[in-house]
Amino acid sequence: MSSSREEVLRAIETHRPDWIYIDAQHGPHSEWDVKRICDAAMEEGIGVNLRIDHFRNCYNIGSYLDLGLLGIKIPEVREVHYIDDALEAFYFPSIGARSWGGVGFMAKQRKATENRREYADWWNETGILGFKIESIEATEKIRQLVKPGIVYVDFGPNDLLFDLEAHPESRFKTIQDCKDFVAEALADVEVAISLE
Repeated sequence: MSSSREEVLRAIETHRPDWIYIDAQHGPHSEWDVKRICDAAMEEGIGVNLRIDHFRNCYNIGSYLDLGLLGIKIPEVREVHYIDDALEAFYFPSIGARSWGGVGFMAKQRKATENRREYADWWNETGILGFKIESIEATEKIRQLVKPGIVYVDFGPNDLLFDLEAHPESRFKTIQDCKDFVAEALADVEVAISLE
């Protein structure tokens, strides 16, 4: 998180990533750190995905996006109203209620200030919003949690394992049981599922 602009550019040149991932849930960060990394990545056309620090902060997603992020990952989601908050904050009208302002991913390159509506429509098609499945409750509610606008879900195996251990009476006994259930429940839903 403390990488300089030059270090970010060097890492991009060396590794040629599809995107950069910042985990703000499990380490210190500031908006300045996020912005510095986003600015450097945008110079190379690389998007940055941020795992926000807590699911209760979904209301603040728009502020993070204004720093130049391409995507947001929400940790530990269990309740549908947090997904609703995330969708509203992530997408511009008419899909959501994100406020206009800030830099935004590739905003300068896409000349967003010249055509606000065109950029908003592009963002609504391009932005990447996902969440982590880290509990039995999220597994069981997966059909309610995955709404239009959620692009992907993945698993947090360690927290999910804690929950499985705390609830031995659950019909789910292993992480694989949860993955199998989610894959079957979402088989007809247009969403990416990381089962790794």
